[in-house]
Amino acid sequence: MEYPSRTEIVTAMRNPHVSFKANELIGGSIIQTGSRIIQYSGGYTTVFPFLTKDSKKVAVRFWIADIGEAKKRSQEISTYLKALNNPYFCDFKYLDNAVLISGSIYPIVVMDWVDGKPLKEYINDNVSSLKSILPKIANNFKKMVEYFHKENIAHGDLQHGNILVKEDGGLMIIDYDSMFIKPLEGMPDAIKGLPGYQHPSRNQNKTLNHKLDYFSELVIYLSLLAFEQYPNLWNKYYETEDLLFSKEDFHNPDKSQLINNFLFSSNQSVKELTQRLKEQLRKSDIMDLQPLEELLIDKLEVAKDNIASKWDKQPNKPEKKEIKAPNAKNITDKF
Repeated sequence: MEYPSRTEIVTAMRNPHVSFKANELIGGSIIQTGSRIIQYSGGYTTVFPFLTKDSKKVAVRFWIADIGEAKKRSQEISTYLKALNNPYFCDFKYLDNAVLISGSIYPIVVMDWVDGKPLKEYINDNVSSLKSILPKIANNFKKMVEYFHKENIAHGDLQHGNILVKEDGGLMIIDYDSMFIKPLEGMPDAIKGLPGYQHPSRNQNKTLNHKLDYFSELVIYLSLLAFEQYPNLWNKYYETEDLLFSKEDFHNPDKSQLINNFLFSSNQSVKELTQRLKEQLRKSDIMDLQPLEELLIDKLEVAKDNIASKWDKQPNKPEKKEIKAPNAKNITDKF
């Protein structure tokens, strides 16, 4: 199947009486600023804000490249997410034979419009308050990915453009083409995501699986902690295509200035999580990666607990005796 170019799609959207074939589009119109059509473009898709004939704002999404069985993916994911009924996701519908473009009819996805801002845009709009907003976003992000793990799903392209932040700081995920759910197990891992969020071995991964997000989760969470601790970094990295780290940092972490600086951070959380990042980068298969909640566990405390547990199981361990200080009441009174 050949896919239309963005220019061809825009031309079709300007001629609704000729182009629109799906009932969900007929009678509606694209949203414009003056004579300019608003659209949001990604690697495989382009999206238009759209007003239906009932004046409901939705997102109309076209594919401009092959992602492999788009219809099956979309229909399975739509059904699955609707059953979950969770606010992290928005409803969407796959429509076959929806729009006539350059003599051929193409499918689309119509999604509920989300009133939120992409992660980087939201942070930049609140750049003077990073110390107060970032802990909340980081905590909400951690809760979201823990929910993903509980439900055994993965977004597959977890990055700033696909994470929307609502006014109350709540998060929502968009763009589900790369998503893993159980019904899609074994399908090709066609969309590898932005390099600045992906483990170097993601390119060798063949099929969709529940661990697709593990490295991206770590990258995003650590980046949020770093920006909170070092707000001056924001102006330096805001205009990059990444959030903070780049693919060069991941391919050669020993020579990464960012990683090496964070390894000596005075902030213990940034320092320890950067160490975890380097550990994950030593792995050669994303199936060996760990989820964020495991990486956040204090290894020293776990080691202490394990030692204590082994000690408690010793058959001939000496009986514990409580040591009481003489005149304890008098000692306490001194403080």
